[in-house]
This record gives sequence, C-alpha cells and structure tokens, in this order.
Amino acid sequence: MKTVPLSAAQRLLVEAFKDASRGGLTTVTYTPKHMCIPRAYWGDADNAALANTGNLVSITGNSLVINSVNNGLTLSAGDLISLTTGSYNSLVRVQTGAIAASNAMTITVEPTVPSYITAGAIVTFKNPVANMRVMPGSFSIPDDFLPVATFTLVEIPK
Repeated sequence: MKTVPLSAAQRLLVEAFKDASRGGLTTVTYTPKHMCIPRAYWGDADNAALANTGNLVSITGNSLVINSVNNGLTLSAGDLISLTTGSYNSLVRVQTGAIAASNAMTITVEPTVPSYITAGAIVTFKNPVANMRVMPGSFSIPDDFLPVATFTLVEIPK
C-alpha cells in the first residue's frame, strides 16, 4: 500500500492507524477504494443492482454460483467482490463475468476461494471487504514534507 502525499494532519491519522494495527497483531478490514464497484457501474454507484448482497450457493473449483441478486446485475473480468462467512472475509477478482438472470449468476474468480468461505456466504458487490493484517516491519513514513507512507497488507482469515 502507498498513500498519497500526507499533510501533517493526515500523517497523524496514518500513524494512529499504524499504532492501532499493533505491528500486524490486529486485523484490519480493508476495502479497496480504487475498485469499490463493478466496472459496469462506474458513474452509477447508486444503482439498485448493487444495493443487494448475493448468496453463495456453491463453489466448484473457481466457479461460483450466486443467487438472491437483482436481475441484470453485471460483473466483468477484473471486478472485485467479497465473500463473507461469519467474521471471515475474502476478496476475489472476477475472471469470467456474467449478467444475472432469474436472480442468479455463475462466475469464475481468482484466487481460489479459501476453505473458510462456504456455501451460504454473503457476496458483496459494492465496497467489498477483506480481512488483512499489516506485515510486521513493513511500515515506513519518511521525515519529509508531505511524506508518502508505505506498508504491506496480507489477507488473513479473520
């Protein structure tokens, strides 16, 4: 991860985040802001199709069957979605997309869905989330004017 150049106030917030992460001992819920909605909805983030979460019906290899979605929901290659079972979150990237019909769709994703995500998981299309931890020793903020902070996040189960 790399921040934008930080003002003094922003630097304090990033340093507070660093302290709160406790050197990688605390789980951080991460939402990628560069890809927070599927590509088909860029410029239409309030589309009703994104308001509903889906239900993961089955996982076969990297193929997912999802139901309880709005007809017409469109997912394309490269879109990010999240899968949630209890307090476990995982972020996956769509490889082969689909358009929902009969309130269901089948897509393929990478990476392979982890074993802690099971059928019945909630599928989030808008503002997907993943459980992450800061890699110990990876945080860096130079003592410059408008510094850029860098750190590494690693996905974890919960």
